[in-house]
Amino acid sequence: MLNMIITIILLMIENLRVHIAPVGFREVKRVTYPLIKMKADRVYLVTYKPDDNAKEYFEAVKKELKKQDKRIELKEVYVNIWDLLDCVEEFRKIFEKEKEKGNQIYFNVSTGSKITAMAGMLVCMISGGQPYYAKRDYSRSRHEKSNEEEEVIDIVRLPVLEIRKPKNEHLIVLSILKKAGGKMRKRELIQELVKLKIIRPKENSKLTIAAKHSQLRAILNPLEKEWGYVKVEYSGRRSEVILTEQGKAALRIFGVPHKNE
Repeated sequence: MLNMIITIILLMIENLRVHIAPVGFREVKRVTYPLIKMKADRVYLVTYKPDDNAKEYFEAVKKELKKQDKRIELKEVYVNIWDLLDCVEEFRKIFEKEKEKGNQIYFNVSTGSKITAMAGMLVCMISGGQPYYAKRDYSRSRHEKSNEEEEVIDIVRLPVLEIRKPKNEHLIVLSILKKAGGKMRKRELIQELVKLKIIRPKENSKLTIAAKHSQLRAILNPLEKEWGYVKVEYSGRRSEVILTEQGKAALRIFGVPHKNE
């Protein structure tokens, strides 16, 4: 009952401190210490599967958090922690959901796999989260160290360089191509973009066939020439726009913009 009341209260409050923390082997304190110290309101605990080899540490983290701070709302996330794009996609969705509520997001890059750390850092750069590193006590010599988990002595906030996202219209084009199976004739792509009012009449001018192709060319040029997200193939008067592997990856990393963006 208490946990339910806490959850309801948290849902009513904005500007929560939300953490994403992958859980690996022998990393209980490295996960729990920053959450308690930084007064987290909600945490997404990330692991591979409910019954994987890190299960005992995952359960230990949850037990410790419930013991130390019942106020923290716990959420479990299962993702392939050895697949970069899977991780980026999953973390990005969490970021988008929490950002919409006005919440601040923190990411623990010192726990989990190296892949989850890279994915977390990347999403922080794209979406404006705050990555941090839980520093262990390495002052003791190797001979003095026991099998017990080492103490965490500091939380280091890491600097973030912003990664500029492609424009919404570029991501929408990638999304249209993906839904169409990875390729479309230019004529069909123009029709879809006209429906979405991405290709539209300019001020004091008509939307002629030439104008449509001119606007499409302006959208496709950076996608093809700068980033390699698409390629255009010509066969006589027929031309097709093809989504590349880089384009598929970009779509998973950046996502499709919402209608109100």
